[in-house]
This record gives sequence, structure tokens and C-alpha cells, in this order.
Amino acid sequence: MHQSVQEGSEVRPTVEEGPLTEQQLGLRQAEERLYRDYIHRLLKSPEYPNYQYLCKLCSVHIENIQGAHKHIKEKRHKKNIMEKQEENELRALPPPTAAQLRAVNATVLETARQQGISDEDFEIRKAVVNRMEEIIQRHLSGCMIYHPVNLLFLSLEQFAVFLCMNNSA
Repeated sequence: MHQSVQEGSEVRPTVEEGPLTEQQLGLRQAEERLYRDYIHRLLKSPEYPNYQYLCKLCSVHIENIQGAHKHIKEKRHKKNIMEKQEENELRALPPPTAAQLRAVNATVLETARQQGISDEDFEIRKAVVNRMEEIIQRHLSGCMIYHPVNLLFLSLEQFAVFLCMNNSA
């Protein structure tokens, strides 16, 4: 019923001239609802002749309106909808003010002061992490070590190092 897709030509529900039958009106309302859920009607295509809809959020071709309604109820689609809503909310946030940036900076510096280590200990930790990277790369070529990009975190009393295994190697 569904097929993953990379791209497709879709059309937005349009307002037709003249009176509509009850069935046409119902279809239009259903498609407007689907459009709000990122499901677009496809133009007829020789590439996808059996599919009428495309979920732009999940990149899935859908055969018919019943399949579209079923897709909307799927866990993956609901998760993608939530992520899209969160993304939209984050994009709508105003940038931080100068006062907010100063407050964050002061908090980070205070945390570093309270939880920090000496410069000598910092250099020792940095050398240990670098040595770990060398050993891991030499013996486990498909493995990478991740440590905080911001060296401030490396200077805290507690910090984490993560290993990532690449199964393709």
C-alpha cells in the first residue's frame, strides 16, 4: 500500500468552479485535511501509476485515500508530525537577548570555576583522550571516539567519552 519515495509531483487541493456533488465536496474536505497532515495528491505519473498521494513528511507514496487515513494513524507518521511541530516552534522562537547570552555565559563560567580542574590536569586528560583515539583507530579502524567538542566540558571533574562502532568496516 505504501512505497518510499525520494521525490514526486503533487498538487494542492484547489477550489473548483461551479456546484460540487456531495461526493466531490467530501473528497475535497478529506484532501484538505490530508494536506494539513503533509499528504499531497499526486499528479498522474507513469513512474507511479498506482499511487494517488504522497506523504511529504515520511516520503511515502500512498495508493488511495483509505491508505492515506491509515498512514496518518501510524506511529512513524505521528512521530514525524510531532518532530515537525517541535521544529516549527523552535524556529518561531526569537533569538536570545544580550542579557540572556550574558546570563548563560556567566553560568557556564561559574560551573567551570566550581567543577573545574587545574590546567595541568586538563592537559593530562586531553593527552589521555588523544592517546585513546590513536589506539582505537589503530586497532578498531571502524570505531571512532566522541568527546565534547567544547574543551570546557573536558575540564570539568566529570565528563563522558563515547565510542561509536561502524559496522560497515
